[in-house]
Amino acid sequence: MHIPLLTIQHLSVQFTTIDGTVPAVQDVSITIPQGKVVAIVGESGSGKSVTSMSILQLHEPSITKYNGSIMYHQYKEQPIDLLQCSTKQMQAIRGKEIAMIFQEHMTSLNPLMTCGQQVTETILQHTTCTATQAKAKAIGLLTAVLLPQPSTIYHKYPHELSGGQKQRVMIAIAMSCTPKLLICDEPTTALDVTVQQSVLQLIKALQVQHSMSVLFISHDLGLVQLIADYIVVMQQGSVVEQGTAQHILNTPTHAYTKALLACRPALYPKGTRLPVVANFMQATPPVAPTTTPPQVPKPHHSTAL
Repeated sequence: MHIPLLTIQHLSVQFTTIDGTVPAVQDVSITIPQGKVVAIVGESGSGKSVTSMSILQLHEPSITKYNGSIMYHQYKEQPIDLLQCSTKQMQAIRGKEIAMIFQEHMTSLNPLMTCGQQVTETILQHTTCTATQAKAKAIGLLTAVLLPQPSTIYHKYPHELSGGQKQRVMIAIAMSCTPKLLICDEPTTALDVTVQQSVLQLIKALQVQHSMSVLFISHDLGLVQLIADYIVVMQQGSVVEQGTAQHILNTPTHAYTKALLACRPALYPKGTRLPVVANFMQATPPVAPTTTPPQVPKPHHSTAL
């Protein structure tokens, strides 16, 4: 039995809008073990990001209502409910204990600060490093995330970097205080396939090197099977199935999970009309314009990168 680092128990999240209260997440329970990768998968709007952002209370407090608990078990060696934390407590936890890599690097980095300033900002806030020590550590982090000429990139602004380079800067910021939990909210969505793979390999390497827990949010099961130890499947704000990656990928039990696996584009030849989840949920698989869709092979789990 793995020791839990963070436990989400019966989490429900509601947002207040001009049209009334909107339930975004309902009765979600997830355990993230120490040193393991847990992936949350599902279509857009399934509640993946809402769940992950609730861990750090990143929703607008004036319109958000939480129910349930999110127990972080290693805050000063004591368990603490993150939903009950004060603003000051959360400021101490964000970045140092739990860090997050956001989906859109273009809007997550400050265009008015150099990349080096943005890395050192977190170091100076959460450690006792001097400015000189923080700069040296920042350059070391930029080196660790395999950026070319890290001393030069330290002085560059985000708009001077490629998309993949900006994502690596975000990873450096997230890793600057060696957090116990790293939340990755679809960190490769805006990148091309080649860069996706390299960023994913980097996250996995850092996770293993630091024995860190990772919560990986994605809609891409092809990526998830390369990195996850456990998979949680969400649909319309609720968890419909969860278990080890091997179990979910090889022997799914819920119809929605089976539909997600069957809809992967890689399973169909070029020119075939691609199915959507609704086709399999309604037991009406689509018919290709010129060819018959192949039988969906049994998915397999791989830990190789």
